[in-house]
Amino acid sequence: MDLPDSSAPTLQLVQATEPEIIESSTLGSFSWGGPLDTSDYLRREAHLRNQPLTRDGGITYWILVDTAAPPTARGSRRILASCETIRKRALIALPGVAIRETICHGIGSVHCNQDYRGRGFGRRMMMELANILDTWQQKEGERADFSVLWSDIGKDFYAKLGWKTYSSKHIALPPKSTHEHALGVPEPVTLASEDIDRVCSTDEANLRSEMADPTPAGSVVRVALVPDAATMQWHHSREEFLAKVLVGRWPNSKGAMAEAPDGRRVWCIWTRTFGASQDQRVLNILRLSVEGEKNLDQPASTKPNDKLHDHAQRAQVKAIAAVLQAAQVEAFDWGMSSVQFWNPSPLSVLAARHLEPSAEIVERHEESLASLRWHGRPMPDNATIDWISNEKFAWC
Repeated sequence: MDLPDSSAPTLQLVQATEPEIIESSTLGSFSWGGPLDTSDYLRREAHLRNQPLTRDGGITYWILVDTAAPPTARGSRRILASCETIRKRALIALPGVAIRETICHGIGSVHCNQDYRGRGFGRRMMMELANILDTWQQKEGERADFSVLWSDIGKDFYAKLGWKTYSSKHIALPPKSTHEHALGVPEPVTLASEDIDRVCSTDEANLRSEMADPTPAGSVVRVALVPDAATMQWHHSREEFLAKVLVGRWPNSKGAMAEAPDGRRVWCIWTRTFGASQDQRVLNILRLSVEGEKNLDQPASTKPNDKLHDHAQRAQVKAIAAVLQAAQVEAFDWGMSSVQFWNPSPLSVLAARHLEPSAEIVERHEESLASLRWHGRPMPDNATIDWISNEKFAWC
């Protein structure tokens, strides 16, 4: 097969035409289709393209092509590699500067045609994409601040191209048929689709307030993707399509909310993930939010201190446990293998162990590795970038 060298100047990363989107999605279905056949996978992808998050230029389909090569028999360009970017709202807090809203891009569906692998096309595509994302969909004359992706091929490949790996941990809880623990807080309220906009608006306001707190000494930049309703709805449209095709049920519940005795609320928004095997059928908590929890710069260690001396914190732990327990019951009802939530805070670790004393923090090394590339202006060598609210909702 006559293929160009991956360093050839004739290689370009371009936006795909409609036929090329279908072709690249068909190729990607063999890697990303899970339990869906190619036909259903293409229908799902078309469905996801027409959501509030992705319509009107919210999603861009990229293909790496050789501009010197003749068209294929179908009249399209030969696709050497492909990926997608989704435009996302984000917040950034620089030292001594007020929080501002920005646009970042989440990168997904990175794929290289199986016949063309091992030739460096994937690497070339990501190098081209990094340059494009410096200014893509930004205001004229402005640079992007950062982009994100989730690696399923370990740390090295993307890290060498500038996407630094961030905390990629989770806790898994087993499904439960009933609410086994009396937690001393009112029974959680189930969240439905019509509740998501209101809950997310409150969550965003809280997140902005927390990020406005002074950063620790030193040059710390805080960044966060916004857990807004459009993002949650994109995840829910995905699960609704799969639930209808695979199970023939409609997933009515979207999360749960509980209230601590002091009136502060805890909520989680979840989605059901339908993988190709039973262990990949997971109720994923997209976002776990605790009003008043101040731990932006204190991620949970693998062996957190299990002692709490603050009455308010003990009440919060019980409220967190209540919504996690509601998730366990929902997982059982849907035949899920587990409930998982990413990058747990110290209080949520304690809540998980209140329900399951043996619960452990799992650190991922190969799959779903959260990675961030800084596109903004150069920073001092001692500067650090803290990714706040690095949870499943941000994934794409």
